[in-house]
Amino acid sequence: MINIESVESLLTRVPGVKAAKIVQEGDEIVEIHIVADSEKSPKQVVRDIETVLLASTGLKIDRRIVSVAQIKGDIQKARILPYSLNNLKVEELDGRTLKVSVVVEHGNEEFYGDATGPKTSKNVPIIIGNAVLNALADIHDYAISIDDTIEVYLAGKKFIITHLTKEYNSHEESIIGAAEIDNDKFKAIAESVLDAFRRI
Repeated sequence: MINIESVESLLTRVPGVKAAKIVQEGDEIVEIHIVADSEKSPKQVVRDIETVLLASTGLKIDRRIVSVAQIKGDIQKARILPYSLNNLKVEELDGRTLKVSVVVEHGNEEFYGDATGPKTSKNVPIIIGNAVLNALADIHDYAISIDDTIEVYLAGKKFIITHLTKEYNSHEESIIGAAEIDNDKFKAIAESVLDAFRRI
């Protein structure tokens, strides 16, 4: 029988981990929630959790049950750091092909991604979305696709709504993100994809 409190205490001794909460169903651990500082990437934190559990208790977990929220500064005053769009570059490689490059920022880390494809009006949002998702590909283990975008008017303002599909453990889930279109539609598309990603 697993002593949850002792395992949670063990996890808080992992460098960078501020708090840990384990959710158990019967004898099975189904969720592990971690609050960590921003010195390491979320994926590295998950790897550390896996290693500590296996080496110290013999528990082998599916890394996909581990969720990590990262904070900056004192835990009592900190806010959860969002992933934010730092840079977006859209360029035509030739008359038919578009290349999109993005930089996504999280704390002190920057993640770079790009994507290319035919520059048709229907495909441009897909290219932009894939660039954002490619930048974040190393920090999660899900299968994620950008499926569609739509422009809508709400309260006198124009927004981009984006639909992502996340596949996890043979189960698909719809994720919706939104961003206001200001002067840059391409940036709004990227922001809407990032908004959806934050909800995963």
